[in-house]
Amino acid sequence: MRAKAIILLSMFLLSILAAGCSPAQEPTQEEEKNVTVNGEKSQPEVPPEPPEFEPVVPASAPVDPQWFSNVAFVGDSVSVMLENYNASTSALSTPAFFCSVSLSQTNALSYQAGNSHLPEYPKGSGKHPKVEDGIAAAGAKKVYLMLGMNCISGGVDRASQDLVKLTDKILEKSPDTAILIQSVTPMTVSSPRTDDVLNNTTIQAFNEKMKEICKERKWYFIDVAEAVADEQGYLRDDFSGDKPMGIHFNYNGAKAWADYLLTHVPDALK
Repeated sequence: MRAKAIILLSMFLLSILAAGCSPAQEPTQEEEKNVTVNGEKSQPEVPPEPPEFEPVVPASAPVDPQWFSNVAFVGDSVSVMLENYNASTSALSTPAFFCSVSLSQTNALSYQAGNSHLPEYPKGSGKHPKVEDGIAAAGAKKVYLMLGMNCISGGVDRASQDLVKLTDKILEKSPDTAILIQSVTPMTVSSPRTDDVLNNTTIQAFNEKMKEICKERKWYFIDVAEAVADEQGYLRDDFSGDKPMGIHFNYNGAKAWADYLLTHVPDALK
């Protein structure tokens, strides 16, 4: 009996020794995070912040004009010349144009459907839907807006906020649409339309304001003005199609505009 007890005790002691000699367990991932370095607890790696959104679209290789086939252009009489130029050349393929004389973001918000000052859509139909409804009907995936010449004399703040309101209405009807704001183009140095409220200084202030808004809203800003301005920032005389006003383009100016659009497309949309 005593011998049996001695054997059992020996087996118990051997099991304890075996447990003490077993290999150490690998540390868990959580334990690895808490490893100390030079006596201080190391901190987990923080992923880098995404780069800040830059709204101004830089120059790049020209895209195929077909890229503009699902684009809608919204503009006033300045943009009507781009529409006419494209109708003759197909430089930008087949976008939808929602442009009309004297159109502004302010009156586009107040006009009721059917108002003759709203752009006609479809062309030749005699129908004048609200801008946001026409764009939705066209199925546009990218919308270029250049509006402001007809309302910035009423104040840059109001003009910019009205453009935001119109853009939001477009996005309500077409939520997956990319927004590209085009800078309002300058006036010629001899433009008789220049006065204390409508001038290149006001135009530039409006463009800078819209650039800030584009940064906040993550919309793209296409600085068309740099493509058509002279060294002093005025609309180039050889691009001007209406000497009495000094605002609208001729075909040379429209070509420079179209060429600029082809070479200033956001990489994320290609």
